[in-house]
Amino acid sequence: MTDLKRDFDTSECMFLQLDPCGKKVKPGPKSTAPQNLVKRAGGLKKEDLKYAEFVPLYDLWCGYFSQVLASAPRLDERLLKVDLHGCILVVCDSPNPSQIGVHGIVLHESKSTFQMLTKKDKLAVIQKEHTTFQFVFEGRVFTLFGSALCQRSFARGKKFKGRLELPFFLPQPAANSEHA
Repeated sequence: MTDLKRDFDTSECMFLQLDPCGKKVKPGPKSTAPQNLVKRAGGLKKEDLKYAEFVPLYDLWCGYFSQVLASAPRLDERLLKVDLHGCILVVCDSPNPSQIGVHGIVLHESKSTFQMLTKKDKLAVIQKEHTTFQFVFEGRVFTLFGSALCQRSFARGKKFKGRLELPFFLPQPAANSEHA
């Protein structure tokens, strides 16, 4: 042991100081999830969103939708293409049971979600896929299937080249054992 002490000279040692403040942190991968309206709108805060302030937006949407109804010979075609910003939507059926019954004014529509402001001034983000929405206009109830709306609103009018899912089941023919 005495040989080790003699061979070890402190003048030859170098000290490395770790400074946690000077350390550069590499940025992580960017999130691919859609950002919500509050994050994207700069200085906007959730507390600033008041339902009463967006009621005039609903009134504008009612004027727009009445023009759509008057000009559309076949409502089915126009209902998919209609702009829903300002509409008051109600969630009727959803894979998330806590979202059923949520209603509010649509503030933002993305490819896969609606962002609605509820009467309690809460911003609710509702997925479109496998969700059924309804809205009432001039005494008529309109039902929208969210799976049919899973595109950006400007792209909905174009022909769809993918696989088509029907929202109902066709009855299967009964297998006859006599003919087999």
